[in-house]
Amino acid sequence: MGIIGTIFIVLQSGQAMCAPAVTASIKPVHSLVAGVMAGIGTPRLLVTGAASEHDYALRPSQAKALSQADLIFWVGPQLETFLIRPLASLAPSAGQIALSSSAGVRLLPVRNADTLQALPDAAENPQDMHIWLDPDNAMAMVRAIAQTLQARDPANAAAYVKNATALEVRLLASKNLIRARLAASPPPPYMVFHDAYQYFEARFGLRPAAIISLDPEHPPGAGRVQALRKRIIDAKVACVFAEPQFSPRLVHTLTEGTSAQAAALDPLGAELPEGGDMYFFLLDQLVNALTGCKAENQG
Repeated sequence: MGIIGTIFIVLQSGQAMCAPAVTASIKPVHSLVAGVMAGIGTPRLLVTGAASEHDYALRPSQAKALSQADLIFWVGPQLETFLIRPLASLAPSAGQIALSSSAGVRLLPVRNADTLQALPDAAENPQDMHIWLDPDNAMAMVRAIAQTLQARDPANAAAYVKNATALEVRLLASKNLIRARLAASPPPPYMVFHDAYQYFEARFGLRPAAIISLDPEHPPGAGRVQALRKRIIDAKVACVFAEPQFSPRLVHTLTEGTSAQAAALDPLGAELPEGGDMYFFLLDQLVNALTGCKAENQG
């Protein structure tokens, strides 16, 4: 391994070891990678803050990080489309790991925003890529991350295995706790901004009353807005969830004059601090938002 793209770590024994330079695309992926690398190295995060993973623009410093990376973890080209060209031009020799292709990751089809059934013609994007919101998928991703790091950095293989094992135990405990919390306090009818939560819903037996838009970059027309407002009333929707990555104006328009509240649900954890704990904070934040949702006339 060359000097560029290498991080030197001094272990407690005093022996100098090196870890690969690792970059991760979005916060949930970064969190899982950081957990596997704990005590060995620190991955670089690309998409920060409330930016959208769908149309992110790389800054020069981030482009440089890509060019110097030994390993790059991302969900895949169907989600982080902004990375397709930079990976080809800036990091052709880096290991590029699309975690959506990992063994054990369950992929679900993109759904119709109204019927919540799989789209019949979804050739351009046949699967929903928000895979990280299923803890079982996260476990599969952790295994893939650990295997990749072990192969690239065999000197630290034992540490990667230990960290990955601890992460899987924690993920299983988190899944069981979420299931218990949702059983004790089932969410009332809710509506989401776009279909980012299918994996979480499928794992824990939830179902939204409706999805505002399949394409978050293109707001629905007046006719659809009217139909959604009717759906809010007919289904007694308690909360309509906006996302930090997009303007909440449409959500406020939908809830105005109804008993539904405008609230926030975030699939990326935009305001959460990055790091190994972030993924677990993200799941907890989702559960808090869903179980805390109440219509205005419910107090």
